[in-house]
Amino acid sequence: MEDKINTTSKNLQRGVHKADSAIFNERGQEFDMPLFPIERNELANSLIERLRNRSPLGIPPDVVDGGTNEEAAGGAARFHLPSSSGSEDEFLDKQTLEKLNALLSPAPSAVRGTLTPPIRFSPTGRRPVRQTVPGSDECKTFDVNDETEGMLPDTSPGHCQPGGPRASSRSPVSGEVFERTAQGIQLTCVPPRETPTSATVAATQPSIVEYQRVCIGSDDTYAVPMDDLHEAALALLKAMELRKKYMNLSKQAHASITTRFMTMARLGSRDQLDPRNDRMYYTAQTPMGDHPIHPPETEGDPFHVKYWPCAIPARLSFVQGIAHLELAEDSHSNGPTGDRPLLPNFPTVSLQEFIQDDCLMRSFVGSGPLKSFCYRRLSFLSSKFSLHVLLNESRESLEQKQVPHRDFYNIRKVDTHVHAASCMNQKHLLRFIKKCFRTRSNELVCQDKKTGKPMTLKQLMDHLKLTVYDLNIDNLDVHADRNTFHRFDKFNAKYNPIGQSQLREVFLKTDNYNNGAFFAHVLKEVFSDLEESKYQNAEPRLSIYGRSIQEWDDLSTWAIDFKVYSPNIRWVIQIPRLYDIYHSKAAIISFQDMITNIFQPLFEVTLNPRSHPKLYAFLEYVIGFDSVDDESKPDTTHMDMNIPTPENWTKKENPPYSYYIFYLYANIARLNQLRAHRGMHTFALRPHCGEAGSASHLITAFLLASSINHGLLLRKAPVLQYLYYLCQIGIAMSPLSNNSLFLEYHRNPLNNYLARGLNVCLSTDDPLQFHFTKEPLMEEYSIAAQVWKLSATDMCELARNSVLISGFPDFVKSHWLGLNFWEEGVRGNDIARTNLPNIRVAYRHETLTEELRLLVTAALEARDFQPHPMSAGSPVHQKQVHPSERPHLSPKPLTELTEEA
Repeated sequence: MEDKINTTSKNLQRGVHKADSAIFNERGQEFDMPLFPIERNELANSLIERLRNRSPLGIPPDVVDGGTNEEAAGGAARFHLPSSSGSEDEFLDKQTLEKLNALLSPAPSAVRGTLTPPIRFSPTGRRPVRQTVPGSDECKTFDVNDETEGMLPDTSPGHCQPGGPRASSRSPVSGEVFERTAQGIQLTCVPPRETPTSATVAATQPSIVEYQRVCIGSDDTYAVPMDDLHEAALALLKAMELRKKYMNLSKQAHASITTRFMTMARLGSRDQLDPRNDRMYYTAQTPMGDHPIHPPETEGDPFHVKYWPCAIPARLSFVQGIAHLELAEDSHSNGPTGDRPLLPNFPTVSLQEFIQDDCLMRSFVGSGPLKSFCYRRLSFLSSKFSLHVLLNESRESLEQKQVPHRDFYNIRKVDTHVHAASCMNQKHLLRFIKKCFRTRSNELVCQDKKTGKPMTLKQLMDHLKLTVYDLNIDNLDVHADRNTFHRFDKFNAKYNPIGQSQLREVFLKTDNYNNGAFFAHVLKEVFSDLEESKYQNAEPRLSIYGRSIQEWDDLSTWAIDFKVYSPNIRWVIQIPRLYDIYHSKAAIISFQDMITNIFQPLFEVTLNPRSHPKLYAFLEYVIGFDSVDDESKPDTTHMDMNIPTPENWTKKENPPYSYYIFYLYANIARLNQLRAHRGMHTFALRPHCGEAGSASHLITAFLLASSINHGLLLRKAPVLQYLYYLCQIGIAMSPLSNNSLFLEYHRNPLNNYLARGLNVCLSTDDPLQFHFTKEPLMEEYSIAAQVWKLSATDMCELARNSVLISGFPDFVKSHWLGLNFWEEGVRGNDIARTNLPNIRVAYRHETLTEELRLLVTAALEARDFQPHPMSAGSPVHQKQVHPSERPHLSPKPLTELTEEA
C-alpha cells in the first residue's frame, strides 16, 4: 500500500496528472473513485477548478460554506464526513469537502432567476449520482463533466431511511444511492422498493429513450452560402405561415410541433430554441387495465339522435361562390346567447387573396437556391435514416419483442383512401352477383331504356344474354391490366361489370331504381369482414356530384334505411370534377349551381338540424371531403385575377384544379366555422393530389388541404416535399394503384418518403381493380414489405401514421394509440398499443425538431444581419460576424423579416 502511495505522490510531483483532469478510470459513463486519499484530494481540487471555470454563476475561488437556506432546512446535498468508526482513507479531507459543498450549494440562477439545485457527488460510489426532482418525470445522470445546475434529490419518506447502511463502492443500486446530512441524522437515500408490474406496464414506465444517435459535431450548413441559407429559411417559414393561416381559418388540424417553432420565429425567442427545453423524450405510463384498447361499442340504433340543437333563424346566400350567413329580418337582434353571439361574423378569404398567396408559393417552388437547399436537406434526411437503421435496427426489434401480445397483425390500421364502389375484391363482387341472380332474380332493378317499363333482375340478365353459369372472373373484366397504364378512360370503364353500365348502376350505385339495395348489401358484407378482422378500419368514399340539391337527402336516406353502418367505418364524401359533363347535359347552368347543390343542404342542416333529420344523423359519421378525377387532364384556363367568379362561369370548359379546390375549401371553412360555433364536429379537405398533372396541384393542396391522396409528384418538387415534411401533412399512398395507372412499383417514392420522415401511410384506392385477396390493405402492406424490405418497425410506423391521418374521433384514437396520442414525441406513443418502438418515435421527433430549429435559427440570424437603421448608406454586403458576437436586437415579426429578405 505504501509503495502505491509513494508512486502516486511521485507522479503528482512530476506533473503527470494535469490540473484540469481528475484521476479516475473512464469506462463510458462510469467512473472509478480513486482508492488513495492523495488521489481523492487531487480529484476534489480538479472538480473545484473545473466547476469554478464552467459555472455560469461566477462562484469566487475562495467561497466557503456559508450556510444557505437549503442547508438550514436540512436540504443541501453535501459530501459526507466519516464517522468515528470510518476509515480515514475512504473519504476526502474536511477542508476539501467544505470547499466542494460550498461550491455546490444552491445559489440564485442567473439564467432563470430561480434556485439552482445542487449536484451531489458520492465519495464512495463508483457510478455517477442520479438525482430526480420530486413530482417530475425527468431523470438525469450527472458525472464530473456536468454543469453545476442539477436536480434535487427525492427526499420523500418512501426514499429516505434514517440511519441506513452506507452503500459500498460495488453497490448494485447502480448509482442511485447518495448520502446527505440533515438535522444531524445520517440519511441514506435509496430507490423505492420494486413492486411487481406486468410486462405491459413495465414497457411503458417513464424513462429516457436511449439509442445510438447520429449527431453532427458542427454546423451542417457550412456548404450553403449564408445568404442562401437565410433566404431559404425565411421563404420556408413564410410558406408555413401561409398554410397555418388557411388551416386556422378552416378549423383544420395543423402540426403542433410546427406551430411551436413558428411561434418562436415570430417572437424571436432564442431561449426557447435550446434543445434542453424539449420535454418530449420520456414515455408516459399507461397500463392497459386503466384504458381499454377497444373503444366502447355503440348500443342500439347508431343513427339515433339524442340531442337536437335549436334552430338559428338565418338566411344563406352565396356571394362570389362563398356562403354568407345573416340573421333573418323577423328574428331577434344578434345579441349574445350566454357568452357567444347568436351568429358571429365569420372570417373568410377571397379568391384574389388566394391567388396572391398561390403566386408567392410558385415563386418559392421555382427558386433555384431554395430548390438546392431543400434537396440537400432531403438527401441528408435519407442518409441519416440509413445510419439510424444501421445502428439501431436490432434495438428497435428488441423493444418490440418485449411487448406482450402486440404485433403487426393486431395493431390498428386504417385504409384512409378507398372508394366505396370498389372496396370489395373481384371475387367477392362475382360471388355477390351470382347470389343475387339465384335468390333475388324477381326484384325490379331498372327500367328498359326503350320502353321505359320496369325490369326484374332476371329480365335484365336475359336482355344482356347472360346466365349465372357463364359468369366468371375473366368475363367480369373489372381488374386493371397493362392496358390501363396512362389510360384513365380505360380504367374508368373497369367499373362496369362485364362492360355493361347497367350492371354498375344496379349493383354499385346508391340512387338507382331499387334505391341502392344491392350496393348497401355488398358494402355491409365488406364491413362485416373488417369487423371480423377487428384491427382493420376504412374510410370509403361516397359520391355527391352536385347535379341536384336532393343528392344529400337521397344519400342519407339510403344509409339510414339500409343501416349501412360499422364502427370500423367513417365516410368521406368525394366531389367528382365533372362540371363540363353536367353543363353539356343542361343539368346545371353555371359553376355556382354546382356549389349550391353541394353546400346548401349542409348549411341548412347545421342551422336547423330538424330541416334534414336523416342528413343530420348521417353527418355524424362523415369526416371529410375529397375531390376526384383524372389529374392528367390539362387545365384550359389559368388561375389569375381575371378568372370569372362561379356565378359567371357559364362556359363549357371545366374549371382548373385550383379553382375547384379553392371553392371547396372556402365553403368548407365557412361551414366548419358555423359547426364549431354550434358545438358540432368539423370536416377536413383531403383531395386526390399529385398523382399526375402539374405540380401546381400540390401547391394548392399545401395551402388548403388537411392531407392528400397519392402525392407522387412530390418526388419532382424538392421544395414542396420538404415543406410537406416540415408541416407533417398526411399522404395516403397506393403503390399498387399507381403501378397500374401512372408509375411502376419499383419507382414509387413511398419508401423514400418514409425514410425522410414524411407523414405517409398505405391505402388501397380500388381493391376491385388492383387487389386479389379478401384483405386488400394487408395485401398492400405485404407487397410493400417484400419489395422494399420493410422491417416490422417500418410497417408499424405506417400503421400508426394511418390512424393519425384518419378522421376517426379523438376518443377512438385514444383507445387505439393511447391517451396521450396527440402529444409530441414519445409521450404520444404507447408501444403496448402501437407496437412502434419509442426509439423510432424519438428519432423522428428529434430529427424534425432539428430541421425546424435550423430554419428558425437561420431566420433569426437573418434579422441580425440586416443593416442598422443609422447606417442606411452603408454597403449591402457587410462583414458577417459570428452569432455569439452579435448584439441582441429586439425581435421583428416574421412578416417583416420576409419582406426585408
